[in-house]
Amino acid sequence: MSHQFKPGDLALIIGATTEAGRDLIGRTVELVHKAPGGEHIRFDGRHWLAKGKDSWIVKGDGLITVFGDGRVAPSDVCLCAEENLMPLRGDFTPEQRKAKEAEPCL
Repeated sequence: MSHQFKPGDLALIIGATTEAGRDLIGRTVELVHKAPGGEHIRFDGRHWLAKGKDSWIVKGDGLITVFGDGRVAPSDVCLCAEENLMPLRGDFTPEQRKAKEAEPCL
């Protein structure tokens, strides 16, 4: 599924490709740079590899970086597969709109 993301969009992390990444599900991130599948890119002085999946370098609070050797480190940026991102903008499906309308106001 393609969401036509662009840099600067906000998205919700809805899935993870690594065990460590599961803790990021539910976090809001800003999309910074697209990384087509299989492409090695340099960003922020770091080397990133999108392992066969279209991905985005995203930024946000409380993220992590998973290194090739399995090490995990806190970070303000990480690589996230596009399939694990849901856009946070006004183009919701009719079912989502109905659910939002049914939410009680506080």
